[in-house]
Amino acid sequence: MTEDELRHVPTGDAGHASADERLTPLVGGRDTETSSDRSSRDGVPETLLSSVGETLADGDAAIDEGLVTQSLDEILLALIASSTDQTHGTELMDELERCFDAQLSPGTVYPRLHELDSEGLLEMHELVQTKQYSISDDPAARDRIERAVYQHLAIGMFLHASLDDA
Repeated sequence: MTEDELRHVPTGDAGHASADERLTPLVGGRDTETSSDRSSRDGVPETLLSSVGETLADGDAAIDEGLVTQSLDEILLALIASSTDQTHGTELMDELERCFDAQLSPGTVYPRLHELDSEGLLEMHELVQTKQYSISDDPAARDRIERAVYQHLAIGMFLHASLDDA
């Protein structure tokens, strides 16, 4: 992903004295969003999006570790795409814990990294005592992340709508 396809968003305290900003991938990007992209998301209540965004920015979201594991491939792609330096397995597991409070084992994370490498989405760079990962197929990685976004959004909208019926 290029720097133009990223935006800065506050993520709360991440070990710094003040709130930091992370580069966060924008699927489609703000500047490249077309009216058809916007219209496909018009059904999402702005209050829901705002509420979720505030909860994530405050770091108050407790995300089920099982959900993180289910979307681990896409989360790893997004973490690697948005990283400016450390993308080795240990650092990625630290980021998963920091972002989602998910303490996933190396036996869960490393096989996924190797699978993404064998699929051609990641490129592994062997260093002296570690392996670094980078995105090798930007369009395919973006497509995979975008599909996951819409699937999760559809499930979230269904669940949100069910609250009105209950």
